[in-house]
Amino acid sequence: MHQKSQSNSICQCNKYLRKISHGIIWSLETGFYHVGHFVGTFPVLTIALSFLVCGIASIGMVKFKETDITEKLWVPSYSRIQEEKKWMTENFPPDTRYAKVIAVENNILSPRSLNAMMDLYEKAISFHDNEYSYHHMCLRVARHCKVSSILEIWSYNKSAIAHLTYNDVIRDINQVKTSPLYHNKLDATTMLGQIQFDSRGQIMAAGAASMLFVLNDKEKMRPSALKWESEVIELVQKGHAHLQETYIYATRSFDDEGYGAVNDDINLLSVGICIVLIFVIVTLGRFNLIEHKLLLSLAGLLSVGMSIGFAYGLATTFDVIYGPVHALMPFLLLGIGVDDMFVIVEAWKNLTPEELKLPLPEQVAMTMKHAGVSVTVTSVTDIVAFAIGASTVIPGLSAFCIDAALGILALFILQSTFFVACLTLDQKRIAARRDAILCCLAYKSFEPNKCSQKNFLALAFENYIGPFLMKTPSKIIVMLVTVSLLGVNIYGFYHLKQDFDLTMYIPSNSYAHKFSKAQDKYFPNRGVDVNVYCGDIHYGSSQKILNNMLHRISTDPGVENGTVISWFPAFTTWIRSLNDSSLAMYNHYPYDEHEFDSLAITFIENTPVGHAFKRFVKFDKTTHPPVLKAMYFSLRHTSQPNSQAEIDAMEDLREITDNSGLPKGMCFPYCPQYLTYETNKVLQVELYRNLALAGACVFFVTLVLIANVLTSLIVFTCVIFTLVDVAGTMYFWGVTIDTASSILLTLCVGLAVDYSAHIGHTFMTVSGAKNERPVMALKEIGPAVFNGGFSTFLAFVLLANSNSYGFSLFFRVFFTVVLFGLFHGLVYLPVVLSWLGPEPYHTSSVHMSPRRQIEMDKASNGHVEGSKLLDQRGRVFTTRGKQSSINQGKQSFIVSADQVRLYSNQNGCQAVMVYI
Repeated sequence: MHQKSQSNSICQCNKYLRKISHGIIWSLETGFYHVGHFVGTFPVLTIALSFLVCGIASIGMVKFKETDITEKLWVPSYSRIQEEKKWMTENFPPDTRYAKVIAVENNILSPRSLNAMMDLYEKAISFHDNEYSYHHMCLRVARHCKVSSILEIWSYNKSAIAHLTYNDVIRDINQVKTSPLYHNKLDATTMLGQIQFDSRGQIMAAGAASMLFVLNDKEKMRPSALKWESEVIELVQKGHAHLQETYIYATRSFDDEGYGAVNDDINLLSVGICIVLIFVIVTLGRFNLIEHKLLLSLAGLLSVGMSIGFAYGLATTFDVIYGPVHALMPFLLLGIGVDDMFVIVEAWKNLTPEELKLPLPEQVAMTMKHAGVSVTVTSVTDIVAFAIGASTVIPGLSAFCIDAALGILALFILQSTFFVACLTLDQKRIAARRDAILCCLAYKSFEPNKCSQKNFLALAFENYIGPFLMKTPSKIIVMLVTVSLLGVNIYGFYHLKQDFDLTMYIPSNSYAHKFSKAQDKYFPNRGVDVNVYCGDIHYGSSQKILNNMLHRISTDPGVENGTVISWFPAFTTWIRSLNDSSLAMYNHYPYDEHEFDSLAITFIENTPVGHAFKRFVKFDKTTHPPVLKAMYFSLRHTSQPNSQAEIDAMEDLREITDNSGLPKGMCFPYCPQYLTYETNKVLQVELYRNLALAGACVFFVTLVLIANVLTSLIVFTCVIFTLVDVAGTMYFWGVTIDTASSILLTLCVGLAVDYSAHIGHTFMTVSGAKNERPVMALKEIGPAVFNGGFSTFLAFVLLANSNSYGFSLFFRVFFTVVLFGLFHGLVYLPVVLSWLGPEPYHTSSVHMSPRRQIEMDKASNGHVEGSKLLDQRGRVFTTRGKQSSINQGKQSFIVSADQVRLYSNQNGCQAVMVYI
């Protein structure tokens, strides 16, 4: 009894689900039928309205402005570093440029090598153009141009260096601890690489030495500074006869090398779009003078451009930021747009002979009735996936997702209206037998060649690929391959690590990349330089707290020994040298604020040692005496192995400053790299969150639109398997999780849906045996899915050998998502549907496989007897008003009128198709 009750409950549930499914599908099909009929009736009006709406939306582009400020793009708005950078910029604005040289020799401390370095130094500082010389532009410390290298020891005196012996060099390198030029602490080990020490810890030899030139970055001097950097880069690249290797990196290097490679690869992408256009022209139409679709293909690509203008214009109107990553969006929309074009045109090609006899608006309506739901499934899932992605805390990624959602929405509407209107006009041209390019040229008698009337890809799916996949051994092999790929790539996905290295985005064949490799080789323990800033506090009475904080920072494991540079020790030494008895009782520190500030500015302004620290302090000189308002000291982190270690080192330093005893926030560490660290803190969590939410939304939307739980679940496995395979392959390719790879993985969700949802939906619209329906689905929509995926691959194929890591990454991700997406959509999905696929929809869109079509003609075994139709299997169909009864043996079925269609062939013989 209990089992019977449970069975009844399941039946009731299935009944309600079927009703909901039928209602959704009927509503969508009816809606698209009316849209198609309107567009087919008024194609010119539709095109005009499309241009008008997109034109109005694009007006917002007048406010267009690209943002390249890191904290606005990639740092969460709630992050503390936002306010910290703002404070730092207001009080100690970045105003320097640099060029760093690495010289390599068997022993760089040999007199010959030092003279070679001196030769490079002299040539570098001899620059002079019409406006400024190097000496005008250099940053001066203690009245000398700031150049950090071991040559400081001899004050860059060419004569003194020329007369050095090897013993002199070794003696001075180990003994001199203060720079004779800049009066700051000098540690030769920070300027030398691959150092060799003797048993007493004395430096005896080194394999490399660095030389750092620092310039003022004033706007009026910038053109001359850029020219100087270019000349020094050229000088160092030429090398020196007495040095094995020379490497250089300057402020302008990343822009020159990184963005230069990007511009070159953008040209390759432009060529890729042309290749896609050619492919679309070849596959969309037929090979004859009338039926090839050059102009329609251009119209399809124009709809992509219009959707981009719509999205950018609308987003800009509402102040959504635009960043460099938005350059990816045209290629995303191109892939989705081309896919929709193929689906719509394939639906047109699949119209039955009877439907092709209908008036043109009816033909267009039937095309959209068949294609509209399939296009809606993929478009809406993409829109929802990116809309969810817009909730991320990373502003640049959120903005990209907003623009992508708007662009896909616009593209969905334009493909359903503008492109279909162009298709209608194209069919009118074909009906008038006008040339596909010279539309004014009409052919009086034209017979297309037989070859052009064949859809070879559809035939391949129907006669070869589909039947092959339906064989039991093939199914077993497909499942084994799927499970094997999934298992291997789950391992890769699990081990995919978060890491970001800016040098990866520099072309591998560039001088900047070679410098980075040399830096890692000869100075492997060198981390990033950091400043610890302090604001408006009582410096006199806070000296004990500041000195304790300084001590804790100096001994922190994340800080390189000997790299903390502060003006406090020099200031203390100077105060003691004053022999002021009034200060002795206070341990030689003036605790009175006015006295402290007065002594501090005297030390900074009037002593050579203090002048070297002038940039480290900020005085309010509107008062008398001037008041010390802010200051900083510098340090260098130890080299960290990965992004998580970098984040830990930053947080450890923050813990020291936050718990120093000063008001929280009055002292904080900062460097530009911390902006990246802040992004990395949330990036992995945000990525997994976005993927999970996008995946859930994809399943929900496909469930609503495909309107079948089981089919939606099977389609969802395709999306998940594709995503896992792409992410796992990224690991084996050496890719890590960073901002670029995170965005591309988010894109994968949208693209992966396209390759499986079409097949899943089409499967639900065909009737027949378990092994027949997947083959029918492949025949009807397989060519469109394959062509859409292959066109996406063609857009990026020229980037396969790109020297730019970013574009190489684009190729790898898009190649794998196309490869795995097509495999799961066209191979794995049909196999699973043949085993587990549910019954088809009970709507008028369902059509039977050829073996299920009941053909009534003179050549068949069936015949017509009055109001009875007999098929060759002996089933009797009796028409009674709006219903027909189906009798087969002892079984009897009642069929509604919309499940029966009567056709006539070219000989006037009748045929009836029944949808069961």
